[in-house]
Amino acid sequence: MEPFYRLIFKRAFVISWKNKWLWIFGFFAAVIGNGSVYEALLRGFSNLSQGGTIFDTLREYAESGVLGMVSLTKLSALWQTDASAFAINIFTILLLLCVLAILISFGVIGQGGVLEGVIRTAENKKISFKENLKVGLARFWPILELNVIMKVVALGILFLIIYLVSMVVFESAALNLVLYTLSFIVFLVFGIIIYFVTIYAVAYAVLREQGAFDALKSAWRLFKRHVLLNLEMGIMLFVLNVAVALAFFIAMFIVLSPFFMLYFLWLFAGGLIGPKIILALIMIIFLVAMVLVGAWWSTLQLGVWAILFEELAVKGGKSKIIRVFEHVIGRIKRRR
Repeated sequence: MEPFYRLIFKRAFVISWKNKWLWIFGFFAAVIGNGSVYEALLRGFSNLSQGGTIFDTLREYAESGVLGMVSLTKLSALWQTDASAFAINIFTILLLLCVLAILISFGVIGQGGVLEGVIRTAENKKISFKENLKVGLARFWPILELNVIMKVVALGILFLIIYLVSMVVFESAALNLVLYTLSFIVFLVFGIIIYFVTIYAVAYAVLREQGAFDALKSAWRLFKRHVLLNLEMGIMLFVLNVAVALAFFIAMFIVLSPFFMLYFLWLFAGGLIGPKIILALIMIIFLVAMVLVGAWWSTLQLGVWAILFEELAVKGGKSKIIRVFEHVIGRIKRRR
């Protein structure tokens, strides 16, 4: 039985490691939610394990970021009591929205750049940062449309599930927990499907130069033909996401342990400037390492999906479960 996933991961790893300039694109591509499904999965199950609900997960997202700063009541009160504070708040919100728009724009370009770079490298074609940047800019609007459409769809499904669940309330806390867990799993299934279709649609938009809606149709057809295979790949990437995160924090703890020891020794010795310098150094090392590892991992993940897309679109493929089943059946027939 020939390996399939292993070869895809190996090719993506080699390409992402040898072409480190792709990490720049990968870093910005991560901004538009390259791993948001996995983050939602971890947050949701964490809340459920503590007796929370799907509503707790939604509240966490709603209270984070710029949304937490937007309060009409607060702004109205400031408008009536302190005009200067009101102006500062409005300016801050607009500034953050501008920064967010710039980051999203870079993320869209980065997504297109990684997909183009990985596939062209896999085809043994010469590529450069400038050429990939041009591709990302040229396909900017279709990629942006696809990401916006699919995120709106995801939010729509989430709110629909929440609305339906809110209409059903049991007296038993255990039954409510079961209901919330099932509703969360349903949302995650839809979220994973939307994530897969988005990645394939972006690949069609970049590599086949299709428009947004044509790319969505093609991506949906490709996903339907290989549902089980896509789910297997999604599960593997989820496990690897967790493993890489754990490995990163363990490695950082080992690397930074001497600095922490030096920090506490200097602190107990009564030093004032020394501990601050050590703490700043710890933060700088941690942030630099996090950016580098995050950029590489984002590039690797997009590379895996890009190569998988090309394999399925050109040659097709079979899931591991089906291949194992066919292998077992084949051995049984040969023995007979």
